[in-house]
Amino acid sequence: MPSGGLLHRLFVLTLLAGLSTGVSAEQGPVEMLRTTTEQVLDLVRQDPTVIEDPLRLRVIADEIILPHVDFPTLSRWVLGKHWRQATGQQREAFIAAFREQLLGTYLRSVTRYRDTVISFRPLQETPTNGRVAVSAEITPSSGPVVHAVFRLHRPATEWLIYDVAVEGVSLVATHRSSFSREISRSGLDGLIARMQAHNVAIDSPAAGASAAAVH
Repeated sequence: MPSGGLLHRLFVLTLLAGLSTGVSAEQGPVEMLRTTTEQVLDLVRQDPTVIEDPLRLRVIADEIILPHVDFPTLSRWVLGKHWRQATGQQREAFIAAFREQLLGTYLRSVTRYRDTVISFRPLQETPTNGRVAVSAEITPSSGPVVHAVFRLHRPATEWLIYDVAVEGVSLVATHRSSFSREISRSGLDGLIARMQAHNVAIDSPAAGASAAAVH
């Protein structure tokens, strides 16, 4: 069974797929993913140093990439019953902490996947109730091909990613299980506090230096 690390890797690929300098809301989900993936490649070809600069990547992610990921829906599904029991303030705090956690994973890992190729397959069925699953094959520079499914919906005028599964294992389901166990032990506030502390520690200069040393 794929590990949580593999799912984090796939979230990195999700953000790569979402990198865009402006995607038409009229595009279908497959066309949107294909177009934005090609724009990633164009951006890296034009300026290869961008993928080595965490500050520039964060700006790109905040302004361009993350708007293609539906973090409120992702967070609601991840928390499950705990979302329904949470206050508005707890929901906002969790969304922010979870978003930062996944963004941190992206910023620390993106250089490993610069030569990864993502091939999106044509839709096998018509979108139902504004939701669709897009299958993809992800070919890394080394290692076996990974089969993935990007789940998108269209709450308004554009398609947004709200989950991704690799080899049948969902990012949402995996986090839901681990977060539920932690909430049972420490409560939702305890989970949020732990995530916030972790994000601060990861963003510290010492942590950044350590990450750079690893690469």
